[in-house]
Amino acid sequence: MNFQSTGLPRGRKPREQCPLRLHTLEHLSGCIHNLQQLDLSCPLNNLDEFEKEWQLREFCTPLVHAVKSGSNHLERIDSQFSKLLPGAYKTYPSDPQGAATSHPVEENVLVKVNHILSRMPRVPQILFNLPINNIRMRNKRGSVLDSIMTGQWKNTYIVPEARSLFRVNTPEHPLNIMDYLTDLEEHGWDNLFVTSYIDTNSLVLLMKVSSLGTTPDEAFAESFFQYLNLISELIDVYDTLLDIAHYDYQEALSDPAPSVQALKNALFPEASSEHEMSLYVLNSFLWSAWQRSLMLYFFYVVGVQVWHGSTPKWNSMLAVRSVERLGELRPSTYRGSDVPYLCNCAFELLRTSRSSLALDFRGLIDRFDSQFPDAKGRCIKNSEASCNGDVLDSCQRFVGAQTKAQSCHAAHCDGNCPRIQWDETSYRQCPNPRAVIADFCPTSSQLQYCVASSETMAISHVWSHGQGGRPEDGINLCLHKRYCGLASALGCKSYWIDSTCIPDDEELRNEAIMSINGIFLNSKVTLISDSDLQSVSIEHASITQLETLLSVLLVCDWGVRGWTMLEAIRGNATVRILCEDDTTIALKDLLQRVHQDGAVDISVLLGCVQHLLPSIDAGSNKDPEEIGHLLSRRHASREGDDMVIWSLLSRGKAHKMAQKFWEMCDLVKSGYLVSGAPRIEDVPGFSWAPKTPYIRPQQRSVALEDGFHQNYSVYYPSYDGRGSLDIQRTENGLLGKWLCFDVNLDFVEESLAYCRESKTSNLWLGEIRDTFVHHDQRGKKAASDIDLFPRPDVANACVTLKRLAGTPGANIKLLRPLAADGLKVYDGGNRRGEDFTLLVVVCVHVGIDTSKASEREREWKWQGLFEWEDVSVKNWKVEELLIV
Repeated sequence: MNFQSTGLPRGRKPREQCPLRLHTLEHLSGCIHNLQQLDLSCPLNNLDEFEKEWQLREFCTPLVHAVKSGSNHLERIDSQFSKLLPGAYKTYPSDPQGAATSHPVEENVLVKVNHILSRMPRVPQILFNLPINNIRMRNKRGSVLDSIMTGQWKNTYIVPEARSLFRVNTPEHPLNIMDYLTDLEEHGWDNLFVTSYIDTNSLVLLMKVSSLGTTPDEAFAESFFQYLNLISELIDVYDTLLDIAHYDYQEALSDPAPSVQALKNALFPEASSEHEMSLYVLNSFLWSAWQRSLMLYFFYVVGVQVWHGSTPKWNSMLAVRSVERLGELRPSTYRGSDVPYLCNCAFELLRTSRSSLALDFRGLIDRFDSQFPDAKGRCIKNSEASCNGDVLDSCQRFVGAQTKAQSCHAAHCDGNCPRIQWDETSYRQCPNPRAVIADFCPTSSQLQYCVASSETMAISHVWSHGQGGRPEDGINLCLHKRYCGLASALGCKSYWIDSTCIPDDEELRNEAIMSINGIFLNSKVTLISDSDLQSVSIEHASITQLETLLSVLLVCDWGVRGWTMLEAIRGNATVRILCEDDTTIALKDLLQRVHQDGAVDISVLLGCVQHLLPSIDAGSNKDPEEIGHLLSRRHASREGDDMVIWSLLSRGKAHKMAQKFWEMCDLVKSGYLVSGAPRIEDVPGFSWAPKTPYIRPQQRSVALEDGFHQNYSVYYPSYDGRGSLDIQRTENGLLGKWLCFDVNLDFVEESLAYCRESKTSNLWLGEIRDTFVHHDQRGKKAASDIDLFPRPDVANACVTLKRLAGTPGANIKLLRPLAADGLKVYDGGNRRGEDFTLLVVVCVHVGIDTSKASEREREWKWQGLFEWEDVSVKNWKVEELLIV
């Protein structure tokens, strides 16, 4: 086999570099059964979970042997991996008889394949940890480092042109050795055969995507979805095998079955100088195959919505299964460390969305950095650093920031223009909804109003950029002139912006808020005004400029606010972006151009901002769980506005009281309720109900010994609950089925004892120890002598259960939501990113009378949400409960 190869130093790749192919497209097309009716089914998906896991383990045996095949390792791995799609191939491409076919692939499809492939990243984002040491090698008085130092592995796994990057002679100083190993990891990942070449399965899927274009095909999308989930399961299974090999835990494969012993022999060979390295190369192949297939899947599903409109069905297809390995991704990999102007809160909102999953953000960051190459951080007052980004509160621009109203002026203004105030009489006499007449007159001293209509330009902005205010105080004259000019250029006769149309007067404000849905839904143009977006030139509308504009849009301040999200959803069909020199572009045109001709890794990020995708019904009431999820990390400055936005989008009416909001809901997705949202208190029937969609970190504390306490923080995000069982809200409370576990005192004591036995030293905390450990009064021991819980929230759950169990007549249950079929546990929120924490709800019923016919006749009260240890489903049972 003649490999195409390339070797580039690590760094930003030129966009023209793309993955290499093992086989020509013409040859591959002759090996497929029928591209038009491509069969993506796999018998493994028909097995139960236990049997599937064992079959996937055994599937790894030939993969482990294949990766040790010297110069043919990639072809052999790829050949075995293709067996996950047995119905797709008539013959494997390496078979010389594979060229004959009765279903030739059209030439235009092959052209499209090359076009898409040329826009993909050359290699996936890095996930490569050199196996420097493990127990088995230590037992043999050696290390993988010894093998790495010899340089032999590069001749097997690195493309030829890059082998000169790897020095055989290494420095002796420990710090220099660590730098050397870092270089090995980075250069190695970029130049492995398994990362440089696209796997054949992904290439076949790319051919199918190219043949469909943006034509909706739900059957193909669903089978592609199942294939992705199967790969993610395979990766998790292989990761478990890696741990078994790393810790030399051969007892895990003690089953005498021939297939198990074959796997054991593959993982624990008698002698192999490159064995440990080969296992990690296979790891890299599986990760690369999953990432590329995932990118192509998102490219197709997002493309269907960009060109045909977003629907709940197609949105749900973006919620694919994750892999535990995501926890190994380093921030320097997906975020970088040299772009301080990029707000980490905005970036994390994008990265941790329900559909982000291991998507590649390198292209976005590269485009963003090219737009703001020398800009400093702006998140922290009196600092050039960016915020942490772990929670929205960490960015001082969103929380506690004071921006002077009307501090912004038009580009041509010297900043000293007067303000033009409202004509209150005109405002009050005009029927609601109101807009400002876009007829600029230099001698006019007051804003005049008309009824907002289909000839109105609605402006969506953030106050922190200086256009905020109230009509009583007026707006800068230069801004009024600018708005009038923009409205005229876009064929509008009036404009709406909150600083001119939402007064401070409570009655008028409420009236204006009630009409905001209709204003953005019916306006001729919804104009996004953000200072970062206005720095981007689209003079030539080149694909580079459009990629840059989209990249900035995805992480700009406008995208992280609650009100602007509402305005984008309601004004979806008419959104335009204001760019440099007051030029504008329709959002839909931008999305379609980038999807059609731009970088694939940037265009697929649209799946992370589904509310920006073209909608076929922007005016409909949205699922409260979906909107609650979207609002959970978006900020609304005025207290109570989060509930107003939530109710406007999901119920069409503005409500500040959470109880009123939930009273309008007949059904609730149980999976959505499992989050860290605070609950309504002291209102019978609503102990389960979130009182806000906005989720902040919770500070918690659990008792240690001798009066010490362990402080810690938890952040349990919400997900929209798609795929979970709907539960009925009744006048008495929430009635529905859950997966339940009955708690007794013996179980609590046993669980608490296990937590105490697992405590570890806190010496590593150093100077920040007092942040984690405190004492009620002066103690007999120093804080450094106190051991900590490795999972404090599990310990806190046990302490809570013990306290509740001590209440006379108390009955306690742990709850987990069910899938929509009402039979199995719902795990839609467990594998949505890098945190694989298992959460349980604690509920209690207090009463002496236990003779009720069923649990649904008792009233259970929601006590809280806690992390929990892995549990066996056999100890749980499905029950119907009434939570009050």
